Amino acid sequence: MKSRLLFKSEYRKYGIRIPCLLTAVCFLSGCTVFDGSLESLMYPPKLTETQTAVYNALKLSTGDQIELVYPAGGEYRSAFVLYDLDGEKTDEAIVFYREKNLSENGESGLRMNLLDQDGGVWTSVTDRPVAGTKIENVNFYNFDGTVSVGVVCSVLAQTEKSLSLLKYSDGYLEEQFKTTFSFMETDDLDNDGFDELFYVSYDSVMGYSHARVLGTTEAGEDETRPSPEVLSTVPLYPDVSSVQRLSRQKLNENESLLFIDYAKGDNAYGTQILLSYKNNLTQVFSENLSRRSNSYTPILYSTDIDGDGRIEAPSTTAFIGYENRTIPEQIFSVEWYCTDTENGNTVTKKFTTYVNADGEYVFYVPVRWQGLVTAEKSGNIVSFVKYDSESLVLLSICVSDVIPEGTGWKKYDDNIYVKNSESSDPMVLTDDELRNCLWI
Repeated sequence: MKSRLLFKSEYRKYGIRIPCLLTAVCFLSGCTVFDGSLESLMYPPKLTETQTAVYNALKLSTGDQIELVYPAGGEYRSAFVLYDLDGEKTDEAIVFYREKNLSENGESGLRMNLLDQDGGVWTSVTDRPVAGTKIENVNFYNFDGTVSVGVVCSVLAQTEKSLSLLKYSDGYLEEQFKTTFSFMETDDLDNDGFDELFYVSYDSVMGYSHARVLGTTEAGEDETRPSPEVLSTVPLYPDVSSVQRLSRQKLNENESLLFIDYAKGDNAYGTQILLSYKNNLTQVFSENLSRRSNSYTPILYSTDIDGDGRIEAPSTTAFIGYENRTIPEQIFSVEWYCTDTENGNTVTKKFTTYVNADGEYVFYVPVRWQGLVTAEKSGNIVSFVKYDSESLVLLSICVSDVIPEGTGWKKYDDNIYVKNSESSDPMVLTDDELRNCLWI
């Protein structure tokens, strides 16, 4: 059975090969292959016919002293973003560029120009500065049945990014909303067919972050939906350093649980759970959902670990015998908590597990073991040991491409081997219990 755990991968295999290959080429050829720096080998992509027409129209408006700016991420990576913004079945063009001669007042020179076409001829409609030094991404949203453009920018050495929401209509580009944020995700939280933005921003006055929902309210009969606005705000825990991930569990047509996994710093993490009812956020008690990561335990996120349709949030506790050791030396059990929305929006423990450091398997710790059995690790073998004077090894699990040394090992699945105790001790697992407890 496949585990549904999601782990942060520390491997970047393909990212290392190119530099290594370049190093090898230089070594073998005496470094005469490249005539100049590596940067000199990188050229802007060749423009398409449409992009060339847009670019020429842009230069008629701005002059030649410009350089194109490409979004760093997202779906739209070109400096020329083509999209039907006004529903007239022809695309408009958004072009990001920078003035080569920066202004004396210290502005970055970063700008965006919107161009429209009439009979296939492109013309610049409006031009505006962009508050930032780098375009992070461009997105398109449906808040009210029409298109809104979201431009995300960042400023060097600042952790928060800026969002500007723009709407194009009748030859005019209107800014609907702007804010700063450290985390943002798009979802239809109230299931009404329109987008909402869930975002987290830091309040320097209060000294902690807030979670907010941006969207539109329902319109009455023969009325249009209003512009996007902040529909709800709720404070986050003071120890929230940066939000890592948002997971949503839909309860019904009006309600959803939002699991906010965040970093505290120093390999410490936590989860805050919010209840969203028709885009109104309230807190769910979850202050004990903290955890650590080290060489024995990976970074863990909230997930539906058992496939029952409910999201569980992880929390770590040192196995018995490791309580007074330093964090890097501790081996943790991982408790998984689910939310009880029918009894005061609290969380209750559902499972206790051991999670393999590289994510190959999850072992569900039997209830009769909890508080009486500890874990020991030697190389690629983890053993579960009865914590008493006998120190009976109840079960060993090994991740290996070949059968481990010694007797009693059985291949469980692919590269997983197990050695179950042959003792008559009541703590020893039966074959059926082992199959239910060990998930690959």
